Amino acid sequence: MRTLIMLSLLAFNPITMGVVGGVQWRNDFNASLAKAYADRNFRGECPRYKEASTWERWTDVRVSNLRWCKPYLDRI
Repeated sequence: MRTLIMLSLLAFNPITMGVVGGVQWRNDFNASLAKAYADRNFRGECPRYKEASTWERWTDVRVSNLRWCKPYLDRI
């Protein structure tokens, strides 16, 4: 019983909840920045990914880093 009380106090502590909320906010914010970057720059960067073969997509670092282009291939 004592362990359950201690765990519940730890889990519902305002400091713990603040840290968890801050981490979640940071992840959401970084994802929104990545999406905004992709929306702005897909026309310039994704043609190289579209023209690359499957082997190049797997082995070439310059192309494999562009895997975020997959959702934008139909717009090119």
